[in-house]
Amino acid sequence: QGRPLLPDRPLRGAARPGAMAPPAPREYVRFEIVDLCGRALSKTVPKRHAKSPVYMYAGAIAFGTNSEVTHFPEEIDKAGFPNAELVPDWSTEQVLPWAARPGAIVSRVHCGVRLGGAALPALPRGICARLFEELREEGFKMLIGGEQEFTLCRRGHVGRAWEPLFNGVDVFATLQNCKAMDFCYEVERCMEPVGVDITVMHAEYGAGQVEMVFAPHLGLEACDMLATFRTGTKEIAQNQGLLASFFTRPFGVEGVGNGGHFNFSLWRWRSRQDFLPFGDLGFLADMKLAAMWSTHDNAFHSAEAAEGLSVEAGRFLAGILAHAPALEALCAPTPACYTRHGHWAPPLATWGLDDRLAAVRVKADRAAHPAHCYMELRMPSAAANPYLVAAGLAAAGLDGLRRELELPPARLTKEQGAVELPTTLEAALATLEADAYMVGKLGADFVRWYTGVKRAELKFIEERLSKGARSDEEVSEAWQHLYLEAL
Repeated sequence: QGRPLLPDRPLRGAARPGAMAPPAPREYVRFEIVDLCGRALSKTVPKRHAKSPVYMYAGAIAFGTNSEVTHFPEEIDKAGFPNAELVPDWSTEQVLPWAARPGAIVSRVHCGVRLGGAALPALPRGICARLFEELREEGFKMLIGGEQEFTLCRRGHVGRAWEPLFNGVDVFATLQNCKAMDFCYEVERCMEPVGVDITVMHAEYGAGQVEMVFAPHLGLEACDMLATFRTGTKEIAQNQGLLASFFTRPFGVEGVGNGGHFNFSLWRWRSRQDFLPFGDLGFLADMKLAAMWSTHDNAFHSAEAAEGLSVEAGRFLAGILAHAPALEALCAPTPACYTRHGHWAPPLATWGLDDRLAAVRVKADRAAHPAHCYMELRMPSAAANPYLVAAGLAAAGLDGLRRELELPPARLTKEQGAVELPTTLEAALATLEADAYMVGKLGADFVRWYTGVKRAELKFIEERLSKGARSDEEVSEAWQHLYLEAL
């Protein structure tokens, strides 16, 4: 009487008794490094072989942004172009949601590089880790957040490989935001499981231009986060037949370009009896940050100083400004980056409270919660390698701390003595080489490798331009050829 509660035969698609279960997904590991130009390089290994040695050509990090440019460091050449071992940091292994394929799970592990029993001295992540350790020895940890702008592109019409996904310059406009929001939602969904906490997404002041903002992380973990975001966003776009380009100037040679503003502050351990209860930090969504902020003090903040900045903050900032011309070589690594000067990017080594035109925009208020005090380095373009920007900041700031440099007045003009930043990539490279302190801190081998590959890129561009009239269109095409898809 009535229908049975359960079907009298197997449901469609249900496994029959004795049927084989579907095979478990295959697992793979990407052994990944980030090269001098900020590109991820990797080898993919079945997980069963993940504990076996994995090798890569020792000079791979010195290839150009586009591998049509090759640069061979002297010691690599003399050694016969050997392989080097990729040394995984297993604490960084993460499953990448966007890399999954039917039947395949892919994780990524950041690696060091070992050549002849020693760490490769020019590896950006290794340099960054070494300088963060120097900061730790001085009693500080660097908290880093960021704002990354990129251009979202679709396949172009006849004669044009790529074009912006949308046109117009309606920054913040809701309808403009919506043109890229499906893509943004997918990026945010994929990034949260790997620790990239995106807090804001919106269209920016450029065709196809999108900005995403991140919650901060400490030290090397923050730089890993930024590297993961950049490669992951490009891969998600590629999966959809699109292109996400962090190149400074994807289309044309003028106007607003893609920036990569770098937010940072220094924190020191608080004595145990002064720990704060979590309830005082309810404005934080990230419990990991809440735990840190309950046990550490923001070394940049002062409730007594008129501008809300501590003495140490002033000295650290003074070091950054003193070495800003050399830093420009790391913050602006392509010739196109220098067209940003005067378009919300600084031409002078200056600072100012909440000043978007300064090289360093300071966010400080003596009456505000210390957690809200930080600095924003506005020099980097989106093309900059986050490990190198962070390493350069740490090195320059340490000089200011150790020499107790005096902070110059805010918003200086050129006439008042503000130092001009280099206006070309070649000038920036020469300035980096001439800064003996920065060469010593970053490493002479790194500076030689980095300037070598960047000059090889300049030579490549010059050879292309020498065949034409050097029109703006030809310059843009040469830049696009080298950087658009790779960055």
